[in-house]
Amino acid sequence: MSRQPSKTANIREIARRAGVSIASVSRALNGKPGISEALRERILTISRDVEYRPSAAARQLISGKAAVVGISLGRRDFELRPYYILLYQHLTVALHRQGMVPIFFAHDRTATLPEQAGAAILLGEFADDPRPALMRSHRVPFVRIGLAGEGFSVAPEDRHGIYLATRHLVEKGRRHIAFVGDELTSPHSQHRLGGYRQALDEAGFEAELIDIPPNLDPALTGYRWLSRRLEREPRAYDGLVCETDELARGCLTALEDHGLSVPGEVAVTGFDDLPTLAEGLTTVRQDIAGIAAMSVELLGEAQASKPPRHVSMPVELVVRETS
Repeated sequence: MSRQPSKTANIREIARRAGVSIASVSRALNGKPGISEALRERILTISRDVEYRPSAAARQLISGKAAVVGISLGRRDFELRPYYILLYQHLTVALHRQGMVPIFFAHDRTATLPEQAGAAILLGEFADDPRPALMRSHRVPFVRIGLAGEGFSVAPEDRHGIYLATRHLVEKGRRHIAFVGDELTSPHSQHRLGGYRQALDEAGFEAELIDIPPNLDPALTGYRWLSRRLEREPRAYDGLVCETDELARGCLTALEDHGLSVPGEVAVTGFDDLPTLAEGLTTVRQDIAGIAAMSVELLGEAQASKPPRHVSMPVELVVRETS
């Protein structure tokens, strides 16, 4: 009885049946020179017989770095941050659907990315970011997830989201609304900070900033910095607009420890709508899965040498118990 074709057959199975090396199968499947036309046709016939469908891993095996997408973190972004973990998970799914293989590069390893990947997705923004120039110098197509700039990029409507959160607190009767964020003088913070200032300017209120240094644990650091403020001025604020859900969580704990009720005495908002962290929290929801899918779509355009463009992804205010 003859063996039935296997739909899960892999490149090694094709090589075994053809009696050739994996390299020869790669040349046949990719239309590359180095084998006879008769051998190429035999390999292609076998691949059709076994109903071969290359997985992402197989794409990397037969195509080398052309199928590999390097995902690079910015200098100030940390690998264990919940937002980046979730974004990376969605990027992995979106890339696998296109038959591409993601490889993660910590910031200090980005210089090796062009040697190992045929395209790149750059996460995070910071002043004098050398990564775009590095990618261009090696002719590596890339997309940035962050603020608009040269080349292809995608980002949530940060400014509008923080504007919505701040205006919401104003409409709730709050008058002393502080913005809680990290490195507020740096370029990466100006977009969200601009939305906060716009809403306060429209209301005729003064801006009050709680500037937190970059750190590995935003919730803990936010807790410590707000606690210091509250020790000096327990009733300084009746509203807090936080740059992230993580910072909002730290602020909620600080308020609780100082005996301030939420939202009775102080209302709090976050940004991201992250699972678990945003439970019960009024926050700005961004479509992280949509951002990942759009970045992969833009990466395809970059690889096809299409004109670069920036895509702003919509956000929405989600009102919960903290306001």
